[in-house]
Amino acid sequence: MPLFKGHPTVIIEIGGGYGANFRYLKKGTKVKVIEPNNGFFDVLRYRANRYEINLEIYETGGEEMPFPENSHEMVMSSLVLCSVQNPAQVLSEIKRVLKPEGKFVYLEHVKADEHSWICKVQELTKTPWKWFFDGCHVNRNTGKAIKDADFSTVQQNQFSHKTIFIPIIPHIEGIATK
Repeated sequence: MPLFKGHPTVIIEIGGGYGANFRYLKKGTKVKVIEPNNGFFDVLRYRANRYEINLEIYETGGEEMPFPENSHEMVMSSLVLCSVQNPAQVLSEIKRVLKPEGKFVYLEHVKADEHSWICKVQELTKTPWKWFFDGCHVNRNTGKAIKDADFSTVQQNQFSHKTIFIPIIPHIEGIATK
């Protein structure tokens, strides 16, 4: 699923982190990053400069975005919805700021199948995982939350990501349309 293919010239990114997605965007794209952790700001600026991204940083969480209703064509997130305080509120805000037919594109790790050994590992590691990985809820059912957020369509693929970090092997990628 080509998540960023044909993306608009202005994008909101929830939790820009260290700017990993900038390399996939066209030069000159304006990215409005919602990032509550100011420890990432210098690296975001550096990577934006490296990839010729026009960067705006908003030091806030995704629960209350400082943009008008129906104002943006695309919102993206990568490995973020696991660590927000209120996923339903963030998804509601995403829908609020998207224009009609606007797209929410995402790549997230998710809760494993209830009967799998990976799910058991997620349950065992969930508390220390939060401590070491910036509040990440390793067993959050983010795919279901997105499907339940009342987008007009959700195209979502689940896959296994090859990583040594067993609790985050299950992933989803998708495009949800307002």
